[in-house]
Amino acid sequence: MEEVISAVETNRLRLVPLSREQLDLYLLNDGSLERQMGVGYSMKEINPDLQSGLQEHFIPLVAQHPDAFYFFTLWSIVLKEENVLVGDICFKGAPDEDGQVEIGYGTYDAFQQRGIMAEAVGALLSWCQHHPNIKLVLAETEAGNTASEKTLLKNGFQCYHKGRDNSWWKKRIKN
Repeated sequence: MEEVISAVETNRLRLVPLSREQLDLYLLNDGSLERQMGVGYSMKEINPDLQSGLQEHFIPLVAQHPDAFYFFTLWSIVLKEENVLVGDICFKGAPDEDGQVEIGYGTYDAFQQRGIMAEAVGALLSWCQHHPNIKLVLAETEAGNTASEKTLLKNGFQCYHKGRDNSWWKKRIKN
């Protein structure tokens, strides 16, 4: 059985992997998750792709993999100074047989341009360095999303494929 993860912390941030029950509260988007976590409510928009992804993939996979749920859930990002949720970060599944894992992330509108996501990605990368099965971290950005590209560049990612609609990035964690 793998170690249970409660949070990953930096000076400013706390990344909290959400349980199955917390994912249900997240989808309600009515402040119940924040009350349960003991943080202030901040306005967030749950886009349709995220909503369907949570309902169809994340929630069932968290239930199926309780010992490694952190690879299948959202990690809520708490800005400790304000004690409020400011964004989300996630893995898009467990590492494959080559040790590759993909991440995704988003900062709530009111908290953009503050370096929060660059710090959160860095914290998750540090966590990945201590996980024995992770060797390479991947990420995808939409064309024109320079903020996301800067987040990855600040964390040492290299672009390895540019398409018309998106770019793919990688960061080697270990050989």
